[in-house]
Amino acid sequence: MCDGAVPTYFSYWGKASPAAEGAARYHLLAFHSLDVAACGKTLLELPQFSLKPLADDLGWPLPLVERLFVFFLALHDLGKFARAFQGLVPDLSPELVASAPTKRYTHRHDTLGWLVWQEVLAEDFPDARLPCSDHDFWAVWMRTAVGHHGRPPQEAEAGGLLPLSIKDFFLREDRLVARAFVEEIAGWLLPEGVPEPGRDQLRTLCRHAWRLAGLAVLADWLGSNQESFPYQSRPQDLSEYWKAQAVPQAGKTVSQAGLCAHAIRQWAQPAKMFPYLNEPTPLQRYAAEVELESGPQLFLLEDVTGAGKTEAALILAQRLMQAGLAQGLYFALPSMATANQMYQRVGWVYRQFYEEQPQTQPSLILAHGARALVDGFRQSILQPGEQPGDHSYAPDDASATAQCNAWLADNRKKALLSEVGVGTLDQALLAVLPARHQSLRLLGLAGKVLLVDEVHAYDPYMMTLLRTLLTAHGRQGGSVILLSATLPLSAREELLAAYRFGLGVSGEALPEDRRYPLATRVGKAVASQACETRPQVKRQVQVRALHEEAGALALIVEEARAGRCICWIRNTVEDARRAYETLRESLPTNDLTLFHSRFAMGDRLDIEDRVLAGFGKHSRGDGRRGKVLVGTQVLEQSLDFDVDLMISDLAPVDLLIQRAGRLQRHARLANGDPAPDAVERREPPVLYLLAPEAVDDPAGDWYAALFPKACFVYPDAGRLWLGARALSRAGCIVSPGEQGQPGAVRELVEAVYGDTTEAIPERLQRASREQEGKDLAKESQAHFNALRLDKGYCEDSSARWYEDGNVPTRLGDESLTLYLAEAMAGELRPLRDEANHPWEQSAVRIDARKAVNLAPDWQQRFAGALQTLRSRYRLLEEPAFVLPLVRGENGVLTGRVLDKQGQTLEMRYDPLVGLTW
Repeated sequence: MCDGAVPTYFSYWGKASPAAEGAARYHLLAFHSLDVAACGKTLLELPQFSLKPLADDLGWPLPLVERLFVFFLALHDLGKFARAFQGLVPDLSPELVASAPTKRYTHRHDTLGWLVWQEVLAEDFPDARLPCSDHDFWAVWMRTAVGHHGRPPQEAEAGGLLPLSIKDFFLREDRLVARAFVEEIAGWLLPEGVPEPGRDQLRTLCRHAWRLAGLAVLADWLGSNQESFPYQSRPQDLSEYWKAQAVPQAGKTVSQAGLCAHAIRQWAQPAKMFPYLNEPTPLQRYAAEVELESGPQLFLLEDVTGAGKTEAALILAQRLMQAGLAQGLYFALPSMATANQMYQRVGWVYRQFYEEQPQTQPSLILAHGARALVDGFRQSILQPGEQPGDHSYAPDDASATAQCNAWLADNRKKALLSEVGVGTLDQALLAVLPARHQSLRLLGLAGKVLLVDEVHAYDPYMMTLLRTLLTAHGRQGGSVILLSATLPLSAREELLAAYRFGLGVSGEALPEDRRYPLATRVGKAVASQACETRPQVKRQVQVRALHEEAGALALIVEEARAGRCICWIRNTVEDARRAYETLRESLPTNDLTLFHSRFAMGDRLDIEDRVLAGFGKHSRGDGRRGKVLVGTQVLEQSLDFDVDLMISDLAPVDLLIQRAGRLQRHARLANGDPAPDAVERREPPVLYLLAPEAVDDPAGDWYAALFPKACFVYPDAGRLWLGARALSRAGCIVSPGEQGQPGAVRELVEAVYGDTTEAIPERLQRASREQEGKDLAKESQAHFNALRLDKGYCEDSSARWYEDGNVPTRLGDESLTLYLAEAMAGELRPLRDEANHPWEQSAVRIDARKAVNLAPDWQQRFAGALQTLRSRYRLLEEPAFVLPLVRGENGVLTGRVLDKQGQTLEMRYDPLVGLTW
């Protein structure tokens, strides 16, 4: 501030929601800009956020690239110099610019910042150290900085037909002031010797732009924390403020946020992380001994259920972290139930990845409402509610603090920013979909091993998105571990090719390898190794046919009365519920357990605990005798249980193999007690398959006649027939089996999904062709929805950008989360009122067509209580669907809703049966 003159950029506010009484009324825009830039500078010091991959690909020195990032981040809020923005909080101080009524705030300030770049800075940049400022390279970089509210800036109106004009939002004075601010900070933030960018550098930056955008979001959140950066409304030399306040405070802020680097523990023998692995399985030995490449790489581990794939994957993850290729991991699973179980398994071992540090602890976060939290669990980066939120500027332009608190209030999202996250694959897939804050998800994955379990379990839509994610993760130097028991060869080749494409490795065809079990490593080179399966899981399961539901029910009653424990896996919730109710007529209710997806989350977790206690690895014979478990597909992947006898409805062959893996999964004595010598002494395992007969010339309704509801879940009758045919001919499932052996796992899967399968009967071909068309449509929809990452962080990378979570990670009927609330003493209480996270645990997901609104009488009856509830809990704000339930004289909870057709439905909830209507 030469000669005492106060620069005009000190006449603009950047934040105006003081946290404490007596604090300054506003924080000057110039200071806030530097706060955020300083946070960005500090983040770059952490290995998980390093810009080395970008610097290496550009061929530029890392310090130069880092200084460019910090400089552009200081420009992130240039849009706030608009008089339209300054008028949002008028009369803050006579020291600030006056409002201009003609300038209306109709577009977000990120878009206004982009206009400043386009019309003020790009063609005539005020500092010669930025060469070719009008080059698209710098435009790409600027979009990542101004798009710090989770999506790229808007670049035009009316679908791209009408350009935006800076004059609609800025006075001429505002534009000159913004330029003066840029000129001032460029003088000491811009590095010397910046090379002229070319076409190759532009392509490189577009690929890395998503990482820069994620860093900008995180830096803005941290730099908007008033506790760390108290409001300052008195002018001060900017370079002095930078050195004395912004940079030191940023260091403290990042450390307090728990984002400090955690030292990786060096294990000479990583298998020692698991005390119970006295004798590692062949797959686990491979994980502990295989030679790693020096850069990012993908491992695909294919082995039978019970072969120790989880431990093998964690051993590999630890070794990749020890090699400096990652600082954490995200464990992606197909469902909430599988995530719950994996969370418990990872919970006690994850700290073994890191050195013990007295001041900080690495975090483990579950990607949805969790039941139990491990010691040292860190809830979030910025605790919601610790500070008042900044005012949201407009309905679609929330402040950084408001966005941060809302985003971090959702456990599903926080998992991607913790050191170790466990959750559904959906949360990772949102990193490559046009949802707000996707760049933050991608950034969260950048320093992690992405570990995807049950990779065979996804439909063509999700598999297409997964391939996109593998490409994106490979591009940002991330390593991957994929786990599967029943992956078709064609799917394996597509997944590996997608990752290699992300690494920039030439796309020659991968050699076909039909061996099983198999471990494959893909990086700059491809290497595969056959692995033996441990003797305890080598087995042959006989497959016997049942052709009538009555026969299945009679068999269960007979065997339960004989003292055997039994599981029946059905293909729909309705079929499972009906079987359960029928069995209650013949067997004691206490001996029956029903498990499906339409229980409140807390009740689902309780049922999982009961299943593990009654049917799990450590259950004893007296507690298992005569017990019957009836459930849906959630059982085939989610729970580590075993039964004496299993019945399954006909389903795709890979799922049947998974289901059979729960049959006599753990070695037991004849009385059902665990076998101390791990030698199975029960009668040989049998899977009873409820299916129509696999005749040569089946009728068109071959499957639907027996399964009128499940035919909508598994509509490809042709492939179901192929699976039933293969099992009928083999008469067994052999795990793992030899190449060419009837009933071997690989042979069964390829008999249905391979290139040379048996011809599908003519009457079933129509259903198969229709499903093939639907699968192709799903793939096409996934390609359409996925971000075009090569375009860089811009509006054109997607046809449409969605609010967070609105873009689908799965196709099918739209689902709805109901928050179940019991009416008690004039107020609404969560159904699971005694639990941690009571509202999350009182939630249940249903088909959205079943409930579009409360019934009119229910709306009128509970309007006041609902309003009170929504004002108290952020989670329950509109459009969250809260269903009030009233307990009748018979103890049944009921509520009333309108379905999509406008009909009134009475919904009932029973903790033993779930939600019905």
